[in-house]
Amino acid sequence: MPLTRRKFITSTAISAAGLAFLPTLNAQFLINSEEDNLKKRALKIHGRILTLDTHCDTPLRIMYDKIEMGVRNDVFKSGSKIDFIRMKEGGLDASFFAVFLGQGKRDAESNIKAKQNALDIFDTIYGQLIKYPNLAEIAINPDDAYRIQKTGKRAIYIGIENGYAIGSEILNIEEFYKLGARYITRCHSKNNDICDSSTDDNGSEHNGLSAFGEKVVIEMNRLGMMVDVSHISDKSFYDVINLSKSPVIASHSSS
Repeated sequence: MPLTRRKFITSTAISAAGLAFLPTLNAQFLINSEEDNLKKRALKIHGRILTLDTHCDTPLRIMYDKIEMGVRNDVFKSGSKIDFIRMKEGGLDASFFAVFLGQGKRDAESNIKAKQNALDIFDTIYGQLIKYPNLAEIAINPDDAYRIQKTGKRAIYIGIENGYAIGSEILNIEEFYKLGARYITRCHSKNNDICDSSTDDNGSEHNGLSAFGEKVVIEMNRLGMMVDVSHISDKSFYDVINLSKSPVIASHSSS
C-alpha cells in the first residue's frame, strides 16, 4: 500500500513521540532500580543489626482491649500494631513497653491511685511474658537484648511514661527499678511534681525542674536508670542536661 503524505506525517509523529518518551522510561527504570537496591541494602542491614523500639504504648491495649501478644492480631479489627508475632515478622528484636499514666490530680490520694495504676500495667506486661515464654522475655540490661535475640525471642524492656507514677515519694523510683523499669519520662502533657511539661496550657510552674525533680534525676543516676526528656519543657530539658551525670534519652519524638 503506497505511503500517503498523511500516513507518513502520522507515523513520523508517533515515532518521534516514542523516541521522546524513551528518556523518561529510562529515567524511571533507573529510579526503580536504585530504590530496589536501597531496599535490598536496608533489609540486609536490618537483618544484621539488633533493632529496638524505644517507646510502645501497646500495654494499654493489652490491659483495656484484651489484646493477646502471642497471636497475630489484625490491625483493622483490633487497632493493635504490635504483637510478638508481628515483631518477629518485621524484624523488631526488642521494644520498650510503656507504663503510661495520663496526668491527674496531685494530692496524696491521687498519687496513691497513680502508683497503683502503674503497678497494674507492670502486672499486665509480665502477664503476657508469663503466658508466652517461648516468644518473648523481659530484658533489664543491654546484654539481655543480644542474648534474647539469639534465642529467636523478642526482648521486652519497660519504661514509665510520666513521673506522675512516682508521686512525691522518691523511694518509688527504686521500687519501679526493681520491677524492671529502665527509664522514666519526667512528665507528659501537663506539669507534675517533677518538672514543667512542654504542653501545659497553664504554662510554667517550676521554671524547669522542681527541687523534687532534681532529686529524681540524682536518684535515677544512682540506680543506673535512664532519664527520658520526652514531653518536657525547654527549661526542664536544659535543667536535666546540666544536672544529670549520665547521658539522657528522648524515647519518642514529636513530643
